[in-house]
Amino acid sequence: MFNKLHGKVHNLTEKVQNQLHIRDGHEQAKAPPPVPHGTKPRPESSGPSVPPPRSNVSDNDVFAILRRRWLHQVLGDFSTLDFSDEVIKSKVQEISRNGKSLLDLYVKGPMTDRVFRNAGPLCATSMQLKNTYFRLLGMALAWATPGSDFYHNKDYLDKIIVGLDFTYDTVYHWDNPDIQRCLKSRENWWALQIGAPLNLADVCVVIYDHLDTDRRRKWGDTIVRVVGNTLIPSLKGGNRAWVSRILISTGIFMDDGEVIRKGIGTMSAEGGNAEIKKSSLFGYIQPGDGEGMYEDGSVISHHVYPYAGGYGLNMIKMIAGLLNLLNSEETPDPTYRVNDPKRDLVYESLERNFLPVVWHGIIFEHVRGRGVCLRDGPGWDAGHQLIHAAAQLSKGTNDPAMESKIASMVHLWYYSNPRDTLRVASTMSQIPILQSILNNKNVPKLSHPRGAFATPIQEHYVYHSTKDANWCFTISLSSTRIGRAECLNNQNLKSWYQGDGMTYLYTDTHKTHYGDDYWPTMDPLHVPGTTTHRIEPPVLEYRSMGYNDWSGGACWSGGGDGWGTGMAFKSNGKGARVAVVSLDHLAVDKKSVAKKSWFIFEDTVIALGAGCSGNSNPPTNLHTTIEQRNMDRPGGLLVVDDIEHREPAGWKAEMLNARWAWLENTAGYIFLDVTDPNLKEGGETPQLNKIFSRTQRCGKWKDVDGDGKPDEVCREYVDIILDHGVNPQNSAYAYAILPLASLERTREIASNPTWRILRNSVGLQAIETRYEGGKVTMITFWQPGECNGIKVDQPCQLIWGRWGNRWCLTVSDPSWKTSTVVVHIGVIGGLKTGRKSWAVEVQGNSVTFGRLGSGQAKSVFFDGEPGHDEL
Repeated sequence: MFNKLHGKVHNLTEKVQNQLHIRDGHEQAKAPPPVPHGTKPRPESSGPSVPPPRSNVSDNDVFAILRRRWLHQVLGDFSTLDFSDEVIKSKVQEISRNGKSLLDLYVKGPMTDRVFRNAGPLCATSMQLKNTYFRLLGMALAWATPGSDFYHNKDYLDKIIVGLDFTYDTVYHWDNPDIQRCLKSRENWWALQIGAPLNLADVCVVIYDHLDTDRRRKWGDTIVRVVGNTLIPSLKGGNRAWVSRILISTGIFMDDGEVIRKGIGTMSAEGGNAEIKKSSLFGYIQPGDGEGMYEDGSVISHHVYPYAGGYGLNMIKMIAGLLNLLNSEETPDPTYRVNDPKRDLVYESLERNFLPVVWHGIIFEHVRGRGVCLRDGPGWDAGHQLIHAAAQLSKGTNDPAMESKIASMVHLWYYSNPRDTLRVASTMSQIPILQSILNNKNVPKLSHPRGAFATPIQEHYVYHSTKDANWCFTISLSSTRIGRAECLNNQNLKSWYQGDGMTYLYTDTHKTHYGDDYWPTMDPLHVPGTTTHRIEPPVLEYRSMGYNDWSGGACWSGGGDGWGTGMAFKSNGKGARVAVVSLDHLAVDKKSVAKKSWFIFEDTVIALGAGCSGNSNPPTNLHTTIEQRNMDRPGGLLVVDDIEHREPAGWKAEMLNARWAWLENTAGYIFLDVTDPNLKEGGETPQLNKIFSRTQRCGKWKDVDGDGKPDEVCREYVDIILDHGVNPQNSAYAYAILPLASLERTREIASNPTWRILRNSVGLQAIETRYEGGKVTMITFWQPGECNGIKVDQPCQLIWGRWGNRWCLTVSDPSWKTSTVVVHIGVIGGLKTGRKSWAVEVQGNSVTFGRLGSGQAKSVFFDGEPGHDEL
């Protein structure tokens, strides 16, 4: 109970601080030699520059202003808070309860090796140092908050200061050789350089008036020295944002302008060389440059993992707070403002990098890294943090149009989130900011995103339903460029197949599906969308990469008015009408392979697999999992070929000739190996046994998170699995998913599909689908070839179609290895060429697509009468 309450007190919860840190990649510059206590270190030079003109306001007045504004973020502005407001009242009670819990845990009598009974012994190699400062911050909040049982209680304050003194004297001072040894070896670096000072600095700001100059100076000196050199290229993303925040808040309690300016410069990597400047928090990272935000909408952290819902989120939170603090009209000295010319890109990132990966205020699992294994951190909780960060960010824009746009996103995410974002605010300061936006009746209404969105650099694709925003489908891939899934610090321990084409179906009938004890109870050997055998692979390495280059897809730029290209920025939430995604799968233990493609359009997902083979030892069955559904209530109806199944948990059935299935409040499923005669003609897709089961599945959070809770949780699952047999060679599969389709619609589509499967082989996978006003052909060319009148000279992803008399051809290279693809389509010669992407040339019946780097799709448009309806 203590941890749960404590984790809500501050905007950097203990769970996030403990879980989201890395053990490598942040090289420490050579540490400066020890100096006597009280000698003030100076920040390293950030290079020659001309500072902005200084104001006539004294430094002391500036520090007082910044300290007051920072207190308003950490505590809340008590002069304006409405303490009769039920949400505020509840937050005060929570802070007070937390303060009582901390007091109960405070060591009674003389301290020997710890301040709190559950946070010790204190040493340089333990997270307990960070945890101790975090608990002292919780006490400081209880002491400083009006209405708390400990408000301005002198004995309570004395305990905080005694705890700070003891922690400094025992461990956290620069003369401690263990500190210097750990910094040099990188052991426990995150706790020492980020976790501990982050909390210590905020404590010192909160109780500033009760700390003498010597304490503030020596504690601040320690922080500056331990943080060390910030001009290193490996200090990136969320970690760079954290360090910036630490230095700025440290300078505030030290009354030291140079430390504050160093923190501001750290945000922009000011003074660094060209390589270091790539780590600036402002601006987009170029393909191949590693961590940060990308112009295509990707967010990469820890070098190879999509992380908008973890480190990317923390980065936005830190930047929002610092811009709110520094770029206020109240800040009289311009040298304390963030003047980076690319600063406004942070505001753009909410639409470009976050909007596509948020559904009903929930941040998708596939961009949360190992954070998915944390019991107290589900996707909607990450959504709460994003909502509050966006609200705060909107107040620092100084641009009414941008503020209004961000406020629209806040409204959209808040009112669709399955939990009350106000009541789970981390700090009281967040509540009035969010309330002011929610109470503004002039905020423009923003619709949910619709259609397909691609972030090819992080190799993740999403399709938002086009009607009522009632479902969303995402695919998580990996390659030689992108990691399978983050498994670090004894976390996300069963994530073997999360990056091997795992598919997620979000529905408004069960919004909390993936946060409802899903990860400890799901079967990690039957991950939806994947083709795997039945033997557990070894634990993933920290950077477990895919073995093959091919991972990606294309969003079609055509489709008529009201459809976008798959890029979120400035799309008004309009994605592409159709998308095709493909993966050359080789499992982490190299015991299973498959060529996998997903074809996604307005109400359908078609999945094709070819070359499915296994070589497990001992021999086991190779399975392709269609669905593993965490039921919102036991006994949900499953229908297979019009036969209802409500059997209790433990039921299992195998059906070779099943044509379709329907799962209540989830989707319809059509087995194309039975319903589509085209797949049988070449013998490429044999009929597979369909396994249906209802299972009561139990597990412990400790099974997926070594520090998780050991109590057992259970959930009921319905699984739909295709069985390829024991170690098959060159097997195949084909199925369709109809998200949230009715039983009647599923039955109808199974008999009269709106698509046609053209091919499903190791060389080519293709479908054709019709819609009112046109049709589209989607092809994965695993090798050069021809299909349906379309010929290519290199492997590629291709979509060709029309609506009315407008045609569009879109091509990408999921392998990133082919620089040029030539496409030949006979009908093109009779059409008029319209707009086209850069490096695309049309000659007669051929189109040359050049510069196909970074996995991004390119398109060319044509105009002409359909005449003969070839595609």
